[in-house]
Amino acid sequence: MKIWDRLHPPLRRELPFVALQLALLVVLLHANAPEVWFWFAALLVLLLWRSLAWRNRRLDQGNTSGSTTD
Repeated sequence: MKIWDRLHPPLRRELPFVALQLALLVVLLHANAPEVWFWFAALLVLLLWRSLAWRNRRLDQGNTSGSTTD
C-alpha cells in the first residue's frame, strides 16, 4: 500500500498545492532582487487563496453536520 493511498482525502487534495508552495519558496530563495517581490507576492496570493478555501470548507462542514433546514 502506497503512502498516497493512506492519506485522508482532504490532505490528498491539498498535497499538490503544498508542493507548489514549496517550489515557489525555492524559486523565491534563488531569485534576484527584482524578481523577489514578484515571487513573494505569488506565494502570498497562493497561501491566502488556499487558506480561504480551507476555511470555507471547514465552515461548510460545520454547517451541514448537525443542522436541519426547513
